Amino acid sequence: MNYRRLAPTGLTLSEIGFGVWSVTTGWWGKVAEDDGIRLLRRAAQLGITFYDTADAYGDGYGEEILAKAFGAKRHDIVVGTKFGYDLEAPTPRVGHSERPQNWAPEFIRRACEKSLKRLRTDYIDLYQLHNPRLDARQRDDIFATLEDLKGQGKVRW
Repeated sequence: MNYRRLAPTGLTLSEIGFGVWSVTTGWWGKVAEDDGIRLLRRAAQLGITFYDTADAYGDGYGEEILAKAFGAKRHDIVVGTKFGYDLEAPTPRVGHSERPQNWAPEFIRRACEKSLKRLRTDYIDLYQLHNPRLDARQRDDIFATLEDLKGQGKVRW
C-alpha cells in the first residue's frame, strides 16, 4: 500500500480509502453487519488506513460500524466523516432523494457531537461538508464553527 500526506493537514493516509457507504446504505443490496465489519477489518489488514463515511450513511450507521470494527484500534485509522444533511428534518426521504441541508452553526455543533458519539471517539480526523452548494461554501460562520471545533480538539482538520 502506498501512503500520502494530506497537505496541509499533516495526516498520513493510504492512497486507497474505504468508502463506508458501500457497507451501510443498502442501496445496492443489504450487507450483513458481520460481513461489513469483516470487510472493514480486512481492508485494514491490507494497509488501508483511510475510511470515508458520513452521518447520513445509513442514518449514522456508517459511523457506528467503524466503531464496532475498530474499537480500541481507532487511533490506527484516519476517519473522514461529513455533515450537512439534516437527518432529523421532518421531510420524509423517498428512495435516493436528497435530504434537506442545514449549515447553521448550532446544527454543525450538534452533528459533530452525534458523530463523535457514534464513532465512540473524542476526535474526528477530517470533518467535511457533505455536498455543499456554493452559498454554503461562502458562509464565514460555517468555517468559524469548524475552527472552534478544531480549537476544542473535536476536529483535527
